[in-house]
Amino acid sequence: MNKIILATILSVILLTMPFTSVSGQSPEEKKLNEEIVKLKKKITELTKENVSLKKEISKLKNPEKSQDKTKSETKTSDKTAKATKQTTDTTKQTTQPANPTGKCANLAKGALLTKCDLRGMNLSGKDLSGARLEGANLEGANLQGTNLRDAFLFSANLQRANLLYADLYGALLQGANLRNADLRSTNHLDANLYNANLFGANLQGANLSYANLSYADLSYTEVDNANLQGANLQGADLNYANLKGANLEKAVLYAANLSDANLKGAYLIGADLEKANLKDASLFGANLQGANLKGANLQGANLKGANIDGADFSNANLDGVKGFGVKVLDLNE
Repeated sequence: MNKIILATILSVILLTMPFTSVSGQSPEEKKLNEEIVKLKKKITELTKENVSLKKEISKLKNPEKSQDKTKSETKTSDKTAKATKQTTDTTKQTTQPANPTGKCANLAKGALLTKCDLRGMNLSGKDLSGARLEGANLEGANLQGTNLRDAFLFSANLQRANLLYADLYGALLQGANLRNADLRSTNHLDANLYNANLFGANLQGANLSYANLSYADLSYTEVDNANLQGANLQGADLNYANLKGANLEKAVLYAANLSDANLKGAYLIGADLEKANLKDASLFGANLQGANLKGANLQGANLKGANIDGADFSNANLDGVKGFGVKVLDLNE
């Protein structure tokens, strides 16, 4: 308190003291001015102490307010820390692998590999029968000779994968991406490939008998000499597909797109091709005995050498068809 009073007194004294400019000062006046400067410095120091003392006095008079402020600051700090922790936890959650174990190393029979990233991995010869591979990424993977019987491969990415000699008996591949995959000599007996993307895939010599390929994209595929007996290809896209010598006996190709397809020497006995699009397709030397071609579009198709005994062409579009009109024609294209 004494310091506060002293600072006030000194301020009053300085305000009442005369101040003479430096020019024309006598020695006494010069000395007086120096003393005044020193007093001003002292006043500044005391003023600072005065402010500090006022704060201390305020704290002593209102201890509850001071405590509340401290608590408020602590709460704010706690909230900030909690928010930071929640943000960190959320980040950890979103960056965790989709597989519950966080690992995709259990490459065994019946393994849970849902949404695992297995791109480019060498899985040749492994037993992955019954494995859960829904949504898994197997792009470019080596699955040569791999056992994938009854495996779950819904929406899996198998683009450019090597599945040569792989066993996919009863496998579920609905919506799977098999674009440009190597599926030569694979076993797809009873497999479900509904709406699968097989664009440009190589299925030479593959066994697709009784497989479900309805609405699948098989355009520009190599399916020559493959076994598709009893397969369901309803609504499938086989545009520019090579089915030379393929076995399609009793296959369902209702409303399928076979425009510009190569069906030379194909075995289509009893096949259902009703409303199929065979525009400009080559059926040279094909066996169409007892086939159903009602309402099919055969415009510009080549039927030279084809066996059409018992085939039903009612309401079919036969404009520009080559070789149509006899059961078996000459084999000159």
